[in-house]
Amino acid sequence: MLRRFCLALGFMTRIPVPMNWEVQDGELEKSIAYFPLIGLLLGFLSAAAFWVVSLILPCPIAILSGMLALICLTGAFHVDGLADTADAIYSARARERMLEIMRDSRLGTNGAIAVVFDLAFRFLGLYYLGYIFNKDIGLIFLILPVCGKMVQGILGYRAVYARENGLGLFIGTLRGKDVLICSLLGMIIVTIVCGVAGLAASVLVFLCIFLFRRYIERILGGITGDIMGAGNELAEILFLLFLYGMILLL
Repeated sequence: MLRRFCLALGFMTRIPVPMNWEVQDGELEKSIAYFPLIGLLLGFLSAAAFWVVSLILPCPIAILSGMLALICLTGAFHVDGLADTADAIYSARARERMLEIMRDSRLGTNGAIAVVFDLAFRFLGLYYLGYIFNKDIGLIFLILPVCGKMVQGILGYRAVYARENGLGLFIGTLRGKDVLICSLLGMIIVTIVCGVAGLAASVLVFLCIFLFRRYIERILGGITGDIMGAGNELAEILFLLFLYGMILLL
């Protein structure tokens, strides 16, 4: 269990993880069951950055500090996937050209717009959840990465890798047992922190991410690592919006 947790931590973050053992085939894929715990660790560290800065500076700056901490901890891993996905999907090109655009390290107009709106929705969601509904912004920071990690299973489970060549880690190689643990563990963590509103928001997030996967599959005929990264960002933004709505309703 510890080995798989360390594998997931090393893969999903820039946190140094000493691994002095031989990684066996399929071991990384099985580590997806621990993704929500990786999200919880990232959430704790970004929440800590927010709490520390909030003691000295105004709340908006503290929120930006927490967001920056999360980006630094992940190396903008998922944000890059979102940008590449937006550049490719909205390029109005053929499928093969879209896949080439995803591999291009340059940032296009669509990708830049996607990143701007990603950060803007994230900031405003955290701000309004924290002040209009008297929620502790640090707690929202705590669970937000969990939401992005808990949907990774449904993006990769029984999926087809869109490229003819490449590793395609987690895509079509996941066990149903590990995907179920990943999904349920994430929902449990969110429900403990946010209650019924968090549970309802999580269910809606899963539904939207499943529809996102189907939408991408119709265009590309499969999934790539960039799509999974984009799904992470989309899930986090949707959770903020749905939680806002659920608190209004409840």
